[in-house]
Amino acid sequence: MRPILLATGTGAWLGAMAFLSFAVAPTAFATLESRHQAGDVVAATLNILYLSGYLLGPVLVFVSVVTPPLRGRLLWALRTILLVLMTLSTLVSREFVGGKLLSLRRAMGGMVNASPDDPLRLLFQQWHQVSVFLMLFNIAAAAAVLAVLCIEGFGKARR
Repeated sequence: MRPILLATGTGAWLGAMAFLSFAVAPTAFATLESRHQAGDVVAATLNILYLSGYLLGPVLVFVSVVTPPLRGRLLWALRTILLVLMTLSTLVSREFVGGKLLSLRRAMGGMVNASPDDPLRLLFQQWHQVSVFLMLFNIAAAAAVLAVLCIEGFGKARR
């Protein structure tokens, strides 16, 4: 039962991250009247994703810790460490990187008002790249957790 909870929770988290990254954000920037509005929609949606990760991450870590290794301690440790790193990455993304992005956006009076060579805009773009990297890390880590669960599951089924 617990491996199913791990797979379901991790799959839901992965799906939400992928949907935001590859559907919501591009659609918002392509369809809304201003980039400022699109940024507001993406930031608000991202905040919901982060808060969900605050709840889901610790629960998944706990479930992983209390779920006995299904096929070797190394795979058990790998899935648990990946879930811990995802949770910490979510915390850093929202509390530190997201805070930097928000303060830079406010300091510029919005992205629309900043010229392409504005030092604040350039700094914003650098922090945005950090945010994207952290999201891609979480997507890859969630996929790896699901792969580990599959390997563990197949190993258990053969016994």
